[in-house]
Amino acid sequence: MVQQWEEDLKDWVAGWDAVRGTEVPPQNVVAWNGEVPSKEGLVLVCAEDQAVMVRGAVNVKEKDVLSRDILMTGAVQELDRGLSFPGESGMFDAPMGDVTRFEVDEWGKPIAHSTLSVQDEVAYMGPLLADASVERDPAEVLDPLVSSMANEAFLADAERMYTVVPEDEVPARESQGWERAAVVLRLG
Repeated sequence: MVQQWEEDLKDWVAGWDAVRGTEVPPQNVVAWNGEVPSKEGLVLVCAEDQAVMVRGAVNVKEKDVLSRDILMTGAVQELDRGLSFPGESGMFDAPMGDVTRFEVDEWGKPIAHSTLSVQDEVAYMGPLLADASVERDPAEVLDPLVSSMANEAFLADAERMYTVVPEDEVPARESQGWERAAVVLRLG
């Protein structure tokens, strides 16, 4: 049975590449189909219950898994929770070609940012970055930032959002309404 992330693969990968920028070559991302292609610089995406089997197949091909991340997804309407920013914080967005940069400022100083790329019915959100020097729970600004970006994705007619995060960021994303969709393995 094909999962939604597989149907959306071309679009969320295009968004992922757009968020990464033009100075970085496009990624070679494929869904696990039972075989490890011999291509260099491959990114394999598989269901979580297949990750151990995929690692075994990668080892047989004498390749290395350079990193293991998690593909997260959420319905745009579920991620848009109408959250507001704390205190004197406000958000600004700037279209930049295939992506829009979102920045949260407080008293004129940037305290958090991310990027969003919309491809048809799919939006891809880049990494969420918060200023570590600000003494507050990062969720106070990052959760409303995700909510605002989901609202923008909704206005652009996207139905689903995706993001790729390291395993240690999964709990913070789940608290924002994201769900695990798949495992992303970068091969070397």
